[in-house]
Amino acid sequence: MAEENSGYFELYITPNGTVQVSNDVKLKILHNLQEKDMSLTEIAKSVSKAQSTVSVHLDSMVEDKLICVHDDLQDSRKKYYTLTSLPFGKSVPSSDESREVAFNILAKVAQDPEKMLKSLPRFIFLGFDGIGLNVDPMAKIMGFIHGASMSGSLNGPTLEDTIDNARNYFKEMGLGEVSIFSSKPLTIIVKDSVPLTEGAARILIQYCGGFFSRIMEDATGKAYDLASSEVFGSDYNYVRFVLEPKATAKMPLLVERQECQ
Repeated sequence: MAEENSGYFELYITPNGTVQVSNDVKLKILHNLQEKDMSLTEIAKSVSKAQSTVSVHLDSMVEDKLICVHDDLQDSRKKYYTLTSLPFGKSVPSSDESREVAFNILAKVAQDPEKMLKSLPRFIFLGFDGIGLNVDPMAKIMGFIHGASMSGSLNGPTLEDTIDNARNYFKEMGLGEVSIFSSKPLTIIVKDSVPLTEGAARILIQYCGGFFSRIMEDATGKAYDLASSEVFGSDYNYVRFVLEPKATAKMPLLVERQECQ
């Protein structure tokens, strides 16, 4: 379902499919609910709108299954809203440069299945940036899932061994050369073998961040998240990011919780 507004939009995956959101108030609500569950009063205050106005938006968002509403466990007279959708991406200006780089990569590797397979992630990242869709949220999730699929198989006797195993695995996959800039905080540099654009490199950061955060979680039992990141190099093929333990881990759901109405 598309919003009536044009221009900037964000995409969310819901139990009923993908929903495009472009209304400013709804976007603010979704962003706030990514941090914590909130009541109508709290939401109205956070978006600086009357409760009657906010209530109309909330009803529409519940119907679209972007969010759900449930009773307060301590006071059944109070209602709280919870995010039940997953951010997928958002609109950005399309990039002729990304499309050109993507086609150049494809032309060089299309005849070699092994090289084609290893270049596919870059081609996808460049393609999304080329058409004007920032998929940072989904890239981070996919990287996290990739790490989870390893089921702790990269764990070593020490944390340093685990990181070294992950680095070697990343290189074998053809995803870039990984080096550890520092261990406290954990700062990782990935050098790609092919030129990228800044937009595509930022998507790569999210994928790498998701992957290594899950590897660190398996090794330490603590949840990690991206604290900061940057792209550098004349070909935008160097990325650096910092992973730090996070205090809380509120993850959006693709299915409604039982207590939601």
